[in-house]
Amino acid sequence: MLFSPGFQEEVFVPTVHPFWVLVSVVNFLLLLYFMRRLLWGPITTMLATRASRIREGLALAEQAKADREKLKAEIERLLAEARREAQAIAERTTQAAEVAADDIRTQAKTEADRIRERGREDANQLHDQALAQLRSELAGMVVLAASRVLGREVDAEQHRALIEQSLDEAAANLVEQG
Repeated sequence: MLFSPGFQEEVFVPTVHPFWVLVSVVNFLLLLYFMRRLLWGPITTMLATRASRIREGLALAEQAKADREKLKAEIERLLAEARREAQAIAERTTQAAEVAADDIRTQAKTEADRIRERGREDANQLHDQALAQLRSELAGMVVLAASRVLGREVDAEQHRALIEQSLDEAAANLVEQG
């Protein structure tokens, strides 16, 4: 029946009644008045509170940023100071090591010189002992040879004194020539 040819549709045409327009405007104004009266105060208070909390948060963030920068500068200063102290300690240690090395070198040189001098003295003493022994033996041989050549015994002490005097003169001549 909806689509039957004898059924006609009625067309709805909206009409505006001035009374209902006036009622709608009055309702809107009353609603606006009550909303402003009852809701506007708490909403603005809530927004103002929220804005102040946001401002406080931003101020705290700025303060934290400034504190962080101060701490960063302080840390950099402390690190630089620690580096300087470490460098100074390293330099002092190096200088102390150099001084100790120089002392050890000086002591070693002194000890080497002392050992060398003692060696020279020992060598000279051994040389002198060997010369004395050689002189003694040579004097004894010369006395023996002279007694055989002469066929009689010569006073050994006199003869030894003469030989030693001759050897001393020969040694002095060798030293003057050498």
